[in-house]
Amino acid sequence: MRLKQIQTITYHYYILFVLLAAVAISGGRDFLFHRDEVVVNVGLTDIQKVFPAASQFSANRFGIYDVYTADGHKNGSAFLSSNYTRQFGYAGIVPLLIGVDENLIILKIYVLPNNETGDYVEAVYSDKFIGSWKGVSLEDALQLKVDVVSGATHTSKAVIAGVRHTASHVLNAESAVVAETSLWTTVKDILFLLVILLSVVIVYKKGRAKYRTVYLFLVLLIMGLILNNALSARLLHGWLLEGFMWRANWQSIFVLILAVALPLIGKRKFYCNYLCPMGALQELTNKISPFRKRKLPTVFIGISLREIYLALIAGALLTGFTPELAYLEPFMFFSFNIIGIGLILFGAAVIVLSLFFSQPWCAVCPTGCFLDILPPDKIKNIESKHIDHAQK
Repeated sequence: MRLKQIQTITYHYYILFVLLAAVAISGGRDFLFHRDEVVVNVGLTDIQKVFPAASQFSANRFGIYDVYTADGHKNGSAFLSSNYTRQFGYAGIVPLLIGVDENLIILKIYVLPNNETGDYVEAVYSDKFIGSWKGVSLEDALQLKVDVVSGATHTSKAVIAGVRHTASHVLNAESAVVAETSLWTTVKDILFLLVILLSVVIVYKKGRAKYRTVYLFLVLLIMGLILNNALSARLLHGWLLEGFMWRANWQSIFVLILAVALPLIGKRKFYCNYLCPMGALQELTNKISPFRKRKLPTVFIGISLREIYLALIAGALLTGFTPELAYLEPFMFFSFNIIGIGLILFGAAVIVLSLFFSQPWCAVCPTGCFLDILPPDKIKNIESKHIDHAQK
């Protein structure tokens, strides 16, 4: 490897590190990327979400909130799940307030403020999910089988884990194993590994281009509609601020490792071209469209629109303004069963544009821009320019 190439790689890694460190530090981490234990504040308004008649509450010596009515009668107790465990959803911890009566029967579960996207949180507030624990004792809650919410898998898994681990600590029982309640989890894991294996085969095995349409359909179906697994600015930002749990996020972490590692050994844009469900959706739409495809004009004064978009997002985060990042990208479109009409229209707009333009969202995608900070072909181009200049 030539000196200029090493210098270029070092420079790009430096830019990447500075960007990540700046965003993480602005979110509360120190220079060692350590973050103090998250403190969840509980107020009377939160308590009243569980006990509407509550007028006061106090934390006893065990850290449990005793709740009282206006006449001083004890209304029940509330457990804060983050006192016992830190369960991660899609973008951070999901603290719960679990209200029980004097017999340790669950009255209501309230999801406290968190970094999850609002659509995901709303999806878990249903009688079939969070309502399943109502009237159940803490002891029975350890073994209660509750299926995750399709489209909000990470958030609902965090709620299940929070309830079970809180119950196990309160009852001094052995920690419950948190998992989905059917073989569907195993099936999804197998499907994920299948797509990963196929992606590597197609990348490295010649003569597989004729199977690309079938492969793209599998990516759309499995990574998009079944797993809702897409790297996004929302996901990466959440990991920087809150960290992540390997067991809960192993699929996304594995995809990120591949997305960063394979371009360094010559497979540029691996994630965007092979594992991104939105990329697969656009390419499939391109294939079936009868119209001639053009590229969106996305370069202004030598700077691409996606570089500008990424810079604006990073700038907003660094200045303390935190927009709902999930709404700035169309990836939630694959959770169409729980999202609002706005995000559905966002995804639909990408599909319509794909009828006339080649990969329209890829031209402005901030996540793709972030992953493309270190493309080998740019390094080679820079190196060749230096060689040509030296020869002249």
